[in-house]
Amino acid sequence: MSRRRTLMWAATALGTATAAGGVAGALAQRHAARRLALRPDPYAGEVLGARRGTPVSVVADDGTRLHAEIDNPDRDDLAIVFSHGWTLTRDSWHFQREAFQDLGRLVFWDQRGHGLSDSAAHDTYRLWQLPHDLRAVIDATVPRHTPVVLVGHSMGGMTIMRFADEYPRLMGTKIKGAGLVCTSSGGLGEVTLGLPAALARVTQTVLPRATRAATPRALAFERSRRFSRTASLLIEDFIAFGPDASPTAVRFAEELMSHTRLDALTGFLHSMIATPEISPCSPLSTIDTLIIAAENDRLTPVEHSLTLATKCPKARLEVIPTSGHMAMLERPTHVSEHLQTLIKGI
Repeated sequence: MSRRRTLMWAATALGTATAAGGVAGALAQRHAARRLALRPDPYAGEVLGARRGTPVSVVADDGTRLHAEIDNPDRDDLAIVFSHGWTLTRDSWHFQREAFQDLGRLVFWDQRGHGLSDSAAHDTYRLWQLPHDLRAVIDATVPRHTPVVLVGHSMGGMTIMRFADEYPRLMGTKIKGAGLVCTSSGGLGEVTLGLPAALARVTQTVLPRATRAATPRALAFERSRRFSRTASLLIEDFIAFGPDASPTAVRFAEELMSHTRLDALTGFLHSMIATPEISPCSPLSTIDTLIIAAENDRLTPVEHSLTLATKCPKARLEVIPTSGHMAMLERPTHVSEHLQTLIKGI
């Protein structure tokens, strides 16, 4: 991103500022948390991430074990492989997992350092590793003759772009279509996160250095990173969601983030923001491609999807109104309908 956001570093900063601000800061934080809790919640009572499929242990090319699950393992007419975003897990596709049951074999997997997948060497939490992990997942979960549609959110979309660059011969043969949800082909180091210009410039300078320095020390931070879950929740709501997002969805995304290994969080974040062009996207032009943007996305703004569309001129572009970066959780019906149109047209 995943995810994608200033994340736990920003949460730490906010928590520190709150402590420094004393009573006034604490009251402001509690007030914001109350406002979030009182927001209308269409998903109240929804048990997000509860669905499970047939587990598959996938071994990546460097020996890292990746966790995958298959729904409808008896289907071999079409496979839809879902790649999640930064600091999320396969469970971020909760609503799509329910909506797509009639469309074929469904494959969900956890990126390295996320969810139930293993931790890996620090220097493998980089964009260049992602396509090879996806290739291992496809080889382990999809029959050889079965066509595939790839769907990815945020860093998962970057995984697909890099996969197409690394394996162009599979585009149009094995891989028949791609859905890219709230993602970017580059320039993430210039994203302002909705901050004022002066503060955004400071963030753009400091954040890459901070993530690079923190990665080797990740284990030392693990025990202290959750000291201000309220601050983390508020930052998640502001940066990753739109103005009227479900509190249940916000809490769920923050929970996934809080359990992402910190070395994976910082390593992938640094790789994404330090890579000027993530992909030229040329091989994607040979398959049916859908680009989904979100109106209030602060992490991969609509402009990034417009750039993607210029690189893939045959792609269809859809913008989800009012939604933030977590569109598949925030506006699941819109996202699912657009993806279903793509898949049924292949």
